[in-house]
Amino acid sequence: MSKNIKNVEESSVINQPLNNAELGSDNANLPATQPKKGKNGKKNDNKVGFGTRVKNFFKGIVSELKKVSWPTAGKVFAQFGTVCFVVLIFVLIIMGFDSLCSWLLKLLVGGGVA
Repeated sequence: MSKNIKNVEESSVINQPLNNAELGSDNANLPATQPKKGKNGKKNDNKVGFGTRVKNFFKGIVSELKKVSWPTAGKVFAQFGTVCFVVLIFVLIIMGFDSLCSWLLKLLVGGGVA
């Protein structure tokens, strides 16, 4: 009987929540460090200057553009031709619908068929 009680006590200790633990951190056992103070006695937030941020921004843009798989010139021209053809078809459809609506409106108003 006491063996069962021991197992219950061990499992309750194992299942207790961890207080002040960072589960995903490698340095969870290290004490928290205080932020360093600068010359004027204020916290040093290690802020990066504006110029450095702009430079890093453009470096990031160039880095991402190098990762893009650009299409060949032949593929671009083929897709351009396809787009022009589809736009032309839709222009003709819309022109036909507009002409039909205009003709019906003239008929309803009483202007007759011209």
